[in-house]
Amino acid sequence: MKKNLFLLLLLHCLALSLPAQIIKKPAASNNFSDSLSKIVHDFDGNFIHLQGAALPPQPDAEIYKSSTCLPAALHCIIYRYHSVQDKTASWQAIVYSGDNFDEAMKAYQNIYRQVKKTTVYGIAGKSAAFDGEMQKPDENVRFAVSSLRLKTTDAKFRQLAAEIELSNNYDGWEVRLNIFSKKYQAEKEKEKEEDE
Repeated sequence: MKKNLFLLLLLHCLALSLPAQIIKKPAASNNFSDSLSKIVHDFDGNFIHLQGAALPPQPDAEIYKSSTCLPAALHCIIYRYHSVQDKTASWQAIVYSGDNFDEAMKAYQNIYRQVKKTTVYGIAGKSAAFDGEMQKPDENVRFAVSSLRLKTTDAKFRQLAAEIELSNNYDGWEVRLNIFSKKYQAEKEKEKEEDE
């Protein structure tokens, strides 16, 4: 009995002397929230401060690596469109690519929860959170999109949309997070709020 008590006391003292990082790892959600907040803040600047090296362009857009990416994302890129009417850019993270629907579904739900939990500070001198409902994917449908909006009084950021996409193509399932401007929809929502 005394031997067990001594061993327990020894292990307790050893645990207290270990660095905190060994006992408790920092939460990934904090890293996610910090990265997403940085991306949201650069939305107003059309993601110019996050723009990295150029990638091969598409006919309708220039593509760049993003200097800020989300934890565990496969890659993050910025699209700059060549439209005469729309000079906005969009930011995209690929968070899953594979042939397993269950893994894709977990990634889809996880990224939705993390975006929904993120609070962005310093927007119009306040904090702002994402609001929206998750669209439940069905393996037979091949495509699902959950759209979230940043709830803020700042007109510049009312256009910001975060969409989580789950899609199936010939290569398998892919989950993406897109941050972009939904100007037209934001204007309609504002009109509706003013009418109420």
